[in-house]
Amino acid sequence: MNKTNSTFEAMLKAAISRDATGGATDTMLIHAHLAQMKMFGIRQGVEFYPGQDNFGSQRYDFIQQVIKFNQLDARLDSIWDHFLALGKGLFYIRPTQKTYRLYWFDKDSYRTFYSPEGELEEVIVIYPYKVKSNKGFGGAQVGLNTDKRYMRLRITAETIEETHSEQELSFDNPTEFTTINKKTLDNTMRFIPCVEVFNNPDAFGTDGSGEFDWISNQIVAHDEMVKNIRANLSFFGNPTLLSSRPKQDIVESSKDAPPQRPSISSQSGFTSDLSTLTSTYKQDPVTRNPAGYIGSPGSGMRVPRVIANLEPSDRVGFITPNAVSTDQSRYVGQLRNEIRLALGGIDDISISNVTATEIKSQYGRVSATARKKCLQIYEYGICKCFELMIFQEEQIFRQTLAEASGIKYPQPPIDDSPEALEKSEKQKATYEKKLQKAIDVARETKEIPPGVHGLVPDGERTVEWRWMGPVYEDTAQDKVQQSIFCRNLQELGVDSIEALKYLFPSKTDDEVAGMLSGFPFRMVGQVQRAYSQFLDLINQEMRTPHPQQPDIPMAADPRLDLTPFLYRTLESLQKEVTYAGRYRNADPIGTPTISDPTSQLRGTSADSSTAASGGDNSTVGSTSAGSGGTSTTSASPDGYNTSPIQPYTVKPPGQPIGTSGESLQGRIQPGGRSPEFTSPTPLPGSTVSSDTRVRPGELQFPSSSLIQQSGSADIAAFEREQPGILQQLFPNFAGNQRPATPSKRGKSRKS
Repeated sequence: MNKTNSTFEAMLKAAISRDATGGATDTMLIHAHLAQMKMFGIRQGVEFYPGQDNFGSQRYDFIQQVIKFNQLDARLDSIWDHFLALGKGLFYIRPTQKTYRLYWFDKDSYRTFYSPEGELEEVIVIYPYKVKSNKGFGGAQVGLNTDKRYMRLRITAETIEETHSEQELSFDNPTEFTTINKKTLDNTMRFIPCVEVFNNPDAFGTDGSGEFDWISNQIVAHDEMVKNIRANLSFFGNPTLLSSRPKQDIVESSKDAPPQRPSISSQSGFTSDLSTLTSTYKQDPVTRNPAGYIGSPGSGMRVPRVIANLEPSDRVGFITPNAVSTDQSRYVGQLRNEIRLALGGIDDISISNVTATEIKSQYGRVSATARKKCLQIYEYGICKCFELMIFQEEQIFRQTLAEASGIKYPQPPIDDSPEALEKSEKQKATYEKKLQKAIDVARETKEIPPGVHGLVPDGERTVEWRWMGPVYEDTAQDKVQQSIFCRNLQELGVDSIEALKYLFPSKTDDEVAGMLSGFPFRMVGQVQRAYSQFLDLINQEMRTPHPQQPDIPMAADPRLDLTPFLYRTLESLQKEVTYAGRYRNADPIGTPTISDPTSQLRGTSADSSTAASGGDNSTVGSTSAGSGGTSTTSASPDGYNTSPIQPYTVKPPGQPIGTSGESLQGRIQPGGRSPEFTSPTPLPGSTVSSDTRVRPGELQFPSSSLIQQSGSADIAAFEREQPGILQQLFPNFAGNQRPATPSKRGKSRKS
């Protein structure tokens, strides 16, 4: 290892461990970047919560219990330092009697091995721990006379091998150590309880790099410049007295000071560690301490206020040399800015003479860089660990519920014959049906039998995160501007949940829907006003004759039908007052697969892993227990598997009603015309309408509509209700208005 690498490693270690006793670091580049990333990555704290929690708050309470047990909020600073500086780390889940312990290991403390498909196959972890001193007979310690032990874990999906040793273990020589205790345990979780995260991952995602590794030469060069500047300030910082009089006349030394025998080299500040070189060794207390020594330069000197008996030829004055040149200071500042810019941050010292809004905009680069780091630490790391914990707790619930309900898991087949395998599969399917029925009963009645532990399967297990507060608090004026913008979006027709995201960016869709459970008087008033205006238009169309057919009103024209707008208005009104929750099925991607549960206590079969991860398949698409809402499945534009809040919908009356099967078609048009945005884009040479039957000046009516017949629509309806009444009352008028049928025409000709 060359000098540059060793210096950089010492600087990095001092920044991670927060140890400055060695004095290896003069530059604050590493410390400043780490502090800036933590400020924008942690902010006022991070909250982890389940994306779906329909049974009260069982999942949220479980997550908060694990966070409090591990003091995760207090350990985030150290996790960020190690993750950014070293490039990668490992989260390890260890179940305890009551909850789970979450460990963090640096890249030097573990080794991971992946399959060609990218799945984690094996993890080896080595870490030290302390034990109580083991005293033997006569007060002598047993072993290597140390209270420090080393643990080596070899973790696979089937087993966990623990090895304890007094000697320090190594990954290079795993077998050459003194073993105190070695045991192999059965991995009851049936998956590797580890999650590896990478800083600046490569294309394959199995390796990462440190934040400062690729720019270490520039950081070391900047550190050397800062050291030189500090030495110059220490050496040339105090002014030097220049006089033509003897030094004894100006400097007053102590009484115990030996006679001064200065030399040219010693007066110039040069000293020697060898006592034999007395020509350069200064023995008087009047010394100018070089940089790095304790004491200020010129300690022990005292210049009298008045220097008397000066001759006309005497000269007394101070010389103040320029310790740091302007070019040197400017270059150091430029190099610092370039390094911070290359790291994705910004140098706070370079920001000056700007407003608060400009400062927030300049820190946008820092916020974007920190958010990319948050995805690795939070979403792909800690959230993934919580999802594995929830999965394990659901397996415990299924196993204990089956035991409490008397449902026994079928025994494995005796032989490998097709008949035995088919019989075993049928028994497993029957077992899953009975177990799922017991889970459904527990969901509906909300009663869990005694002795059942774990969490109730509740569909998707996604755990999400959010910041508990911003770096820069919004002022009252900022909140007013955001509320005005939100109201303008609502007036444009934007959904209230989407509009409120600009006002409450940290809240989820479910939380915003819960906030909208009140009465939105402003939106209701606007929708009611729009509904009233549509009714006024309809009334005007009912009173206005059609220009092409004056015997019918304009409302009879299907193209001028405003009824769909009334339905759309009512749908918008109910949408604003009936926001509901949602239920999402578990995503099988990323869910641990359990092979065979006969040799474990916690788990189910491989065939039931899909059912276990998916929860109750029959509940998908229906209202889940306790949620009070409809079930939907869709993807948001940002790629996350989140379903939008679906309100109740208003359907137009297009189905037959009554006992006679009479349809409302012809009296109330349901508005079946497709919206304008679904029409194809017109091509060159084509017309807007594709219906060749439509001509300018012609009015088209549905063939099944009664308004196609000549005469008044009311008279036609009256004749339909009482056939023949018009013929009796008005023989001449009825004969002219109603055409005769072919049979009647035949009779009239014969007559």
